[in-house]
Amino acid sequence: MVEIQMEQRFSATPAKVFAAVTDHKRLESWQPGTKVTIEKQGVPAPNGLGAVRKIKQGPLNIYEEVVRWEEPTAMDYHLFKGPPLRDHLGEIRLAPTSDGGTMVTYKIRFGMPWWAGGDVAGRVIAGQLKKVISAAYARLAEEVR
Repeated sequence: MVEIQMEQRFSATPAKVFAAVTDHKRLESWQPGTKVTIEKQGVPAPNGLGAVRKIKQGPLNIYEEVVRWEEPTAMDYHLFKGPPLRDHLGEIRLAPTSDGGTMVTYKIRFGMPWWAGGDVAGRVIAGQLKKVISAAYARLAEEVR
């Protein structure tokens, strides 16, 4: 199992940041080259619990479902179709900071099957994911104030 963790500080309140980071369609604006389709609306609509989003990045189609929704502090999702990742879980946590901002902690964990390179390939993918997502969150932090 491979795990990555990223943290990003935002100057906005947790409610405002939660609305931004959990808006599936908005992902297109802060992760260039990404196309998002909401395949099934969640509760609350459209982004909440049970929502299924299709993320297209180049030739990849990734399907994720929101499995936890606790506004404005937590959202979890799991990848259930796409790349050969096993037991994938993404966890987004938001906490207020003493100056009125928000600290976002984002963890992703997954396994890679042996036939797809196992943990060695998983660590390579994790490093790439961390770099791309950290840069995207930094862009979003500049946008959401």
